[in-house]
Amino acid sequence: MSNHVADSVLMFTLTFVGAVLVLRFGFEISKVVFAEYRPMFPDFISFWTASLFVLQGSAIEAYNYPLVTDYQLETFNQGGLPFLYPPTWLMVISPFSMLPYRPSALLFEALQVIALLVACRYLLRDRSILWVLIVFPTVISGIIHGQNAVLNTALLAGALGALDRDRPVLAGILIGLLSYKPQLGILIPIALLAGREYRAFASAAVTTLLFAGTSWVVFGTEVWRAFIETISFASSWLESGQTPANKYASILGWLRQFGVGNTAGMIVQVGFALASFGAVIWSWRQDLPMTIKGSMLVLGTCLSTPYLLDYDLALLVIPVLLLIQQANEEGYLSFEKLGIALAVFSFLFTSLWGVQMPVTAIGVPSIVLFALVLRRAVVGQRAGFGRTSCPA
Repeated sequence: MSNHVADSVLMFTLTFVGAVLVLRFGFEISKVVFAEYRPMFPDFISFWTASLFVLQGSAIEAYNYPLVTDYQLETFNQGGLPFLYPPTWLMVISPFSMLPYRPSALLFEALQVIALLVACRYLLRDRSILWVLIVFPTVISGIIHGQNAVLNTALLAGALGALDRDRPVLAGILIGLLSYKPQLGILIPIALLAGREYRAFASAAVTTLLFAGTSWVVFGTEVWRAFIETISFASSWLESGQTPANKYASILGWLRQFGVGNTAGMIVQVGFALASFGAVIWSWRQDLPMTIKGSMLVLGTCLSTPYLLDYDLALLVIPVLLLIQQANEEGYLSFEKLGIALAVFSFLFTSLWGVQMPVTAIGVPSIVLFALVLRRAVVGQRAGFGRTSCPA
């Protein structure tokens, strides 16, 4: 396929899939006017409710699932959204119920978007490709859900940018702040140690401890005890099917959609995790640019954790941006544009944009992008990194 045709396929895919999600986002915003619809950014209900309990002086009740559900049903006519985050996140979202739900939700999403724009401007040398953020489906979906996926992406993008600019302490601080989402931190310390980023590792450890310690001082031991007791509830919640199988983006969750049992699914999940661990350790030990190492870390994280939901894949905008930036500078490898297009197009066959599909393609983007990044890393390492171009 010619370079021109591959260019057209990639551009069409990004704009078409992005347009679908933008239209879905428009419906979410229309809820400001049409009150009869479900609350806008519905998952934010969990955060706003927890914030309300904090401001009422009863932070421990944020982990009282029956009480939380009763309040949500009474206030929003929608319930069953438990608060499963550690008290560190409780501390972050505690001010938001000072506003009514709708302006609070809009402010929460606006702050996340601003953080992502700032972080990606910091991460990228080629800022002309920032337009991808506007149409990237999982970024839009993260906003629609009312989750913190966009903020997660901003923190990780900022940390990678700081490492690339030799600012390890800043990188560690941003990584430490991400500790409210522990399942996303599985590979980060391994990558930092493999890459001899010892100052970033130490900074991340200190920030994590300070973040947790501050929340302990603010809320007390009982709130942390309530959270720890919630961990077993969270496990049973996930295994009980309260969250539909088509919402999972992990390998284990994706296989469940095809009727694969937990034992067999976990074996495959562990296999992907081991492959991801190996690829991350190898790439971070090589003299490769952060475009490759950062992309490998993000994709390895998505393929390693068994608890990953579809909106968490907002993280995938990082490897897509970094791949496009490097390819624009050094040339695309053969079929690379088509691979990125396939990964993005696959999101249409998921539940991200509101169509409840019992069987989805949610695992395809992470696997395809992982293969593309690994291939570029191998080619770059063999060439001493600098002559990786190949006709697309």
